[in-house]
Amino acid sequence: MGYTYLLKSEKGETMARKAFLVAIVLAVLGASAAFAFDPDTLNKVTFENTTGTKIDMIFLSPGDSDHWGPDIIGADYIMKDNSSLGYYVDYPNSSFKFDILAIDDKGNKFEIYDYTMTDGRAATIKLTKKSLNGTAPDFTLKTLEVTNKTGYEIDYLFISAEDTDAWGADLLDEETTLADGDSHSVVIPIGKDKVKYYVMAVDEDDDEYQFSVTLDPSRSSAVNVAVEPGDMQ
Repeated sequence: MGYTYLLKSEKGETMARKAFLVAIVLAVLGASAAFAFDPDTLNKVTFENTTGTKIDMIFLSPGDSDHWGPDIIGADYIMKDNSSLGYYVDYPNSSFKFDILAIDDKGNKFEIYDYTMTDGRAATIKLTKKSLNGTAPDFTLKTLEVTNKTGYEIDYLFISAEDTDAWGADLLDEETTLADGDSHSVVIPIGKDKVKYYVMAVDEDDDEYQFSVTLDPSRSSAVNVAVEPGDMQ
């Protein structure tokens, strides 16, 4: 796909600390547990496609970011007509605003800005013939391939631009996992400048792995990275 980049900004918009009274081994275990990922903090959004066409890309971008971020469908997939896809979403606070852009295989677009997601309230975004209007923005896309080298199954995968406080959507959707040794490819719109993205993977034991990758428009259109044991938080 030969698309030119468009920044979103161009659219116009306790607990008290416990006393340290345990043995050192227990303290280390407690510290490890503090970094464990909690799936119960995630909210869910479902996209329903009744447009009569295939949806090539969906962007669920944090409202505080100038970047659309990764296509959540993935580089190797499409969303068929009369189908639905569910995703888990991670964001700070009890509610958070997102911008949504979907593009079908005919180059039509669907847009929503400042869509609020709220904890405990599952969201449904319906893509219909009537909602597809106008021509999709031109994007230059870079493919980011993430390979699992942790030795464990990865259950959640997030990729987020450096200018937001939200992780956004789990790119593996609600049913998909990433086996050890397997890869998942996403496409990300890029502009003229380098942009740093943070990657967070969560394995079957809810352990977190994090690292960053800088996408440089002057380099190859494909970038390969790996989630490795040394990335565990």
